[in-house]
Amino acid sequence: MSAELLALGKFLRARRNVCQPEDAGLFREPGRRVPGLRRDEVARLAGISEQYYLRLEQGRNIRPSDQVLNALARALGFDADTRQYMFRVASGDLPNPAPPATESADRIARVLSQWTHTPAYVSDSNRDIVASNPMATNFGHGGLAAGSNVVVDLFNDRMKKTLLEWEPMVRSTVAGLRRDANPFAPRLKELVEELSADADFVRIWNRYDVSGREDAHIHMVIENVGTIEIEVQNFAMRSMPGYLLTVLAAPPQSVTAVIFASLAASLTAPTGENPTQGERVISEGAA
Repeated sequence: MSAELLALGKFLRARRNVCQPEDAGLFREPGRRVPGLRRDEVARLAGISEQYYLRLEQGRNIRPSDQVLNALARALGFDADTRQYMFRVASGDLPNPAPPATESADRIARVLSQWTHTPAYVSDSNRDIVASNPMATNFGHGGLAAGSNVVVDLFNDRMKKTLLEWEPMVRSTVAGLRRDANPFAPRLKELVEELSADADFVRIWNRYDVSGREDAHIHMVIENVGTIEIEVQNFAMRSMPGYLLTVLAAPPQSVTAVIFASLAASLTAPTGENPTQGERVISEGAA
């Protein structure tokens, strides 16, 4: 059994457990105990035999045809991203982005160093941050600095307490990690092992989601300040496949806009001046 077919089997089993009868147009009978769909239901919806589908989940078949994969995508209600991921896993055509060319990496670092008005950073397919501007480093209490990992930072106790949209935010971020990272890469394995000490990560990772919102409007509770709004925008980088540029923006005339402006001013102020409101917010929120 190939690693790709075993991975496909795990993916199908997980998505079957997530898909509910109502999602597939089936009646939920009283007393139903299975978490999602039964194998026979998926097989019937896809127009294949239950034994054949069982072998797919066990990774014991040759690669299924495109016709079968498309039928399974329809049966399980896959969107475009999830369908594409399934085809990639089945074919073994997995993402394996190469490190960016030195010229591209240097250019991104220069751009970020001059991006002074709002937090911004670049992360790779494993969501390791490879470049970050001073605004992101300071606003994220170090969690958004180069060398940090976006997913790891989301699963710390501080973020669980202060990020009001924590559940949808981490679901989307974890889905992007699974979609973009090579499932057999040592770095992804290392991250999963580290994060698996957290029951919330295990629960979300085992859903095998690969589709989530790229952008978000979030709220964070900052001690002694209150709740602030942040708009998160992600941009794919064509010159660096698999990499994302993430920008945190403030809604117009918001408390966040005042904090960002104050923090930006503090980072360009001469050393020794009194801390600005932005600096005080960051230090108090980190306490």
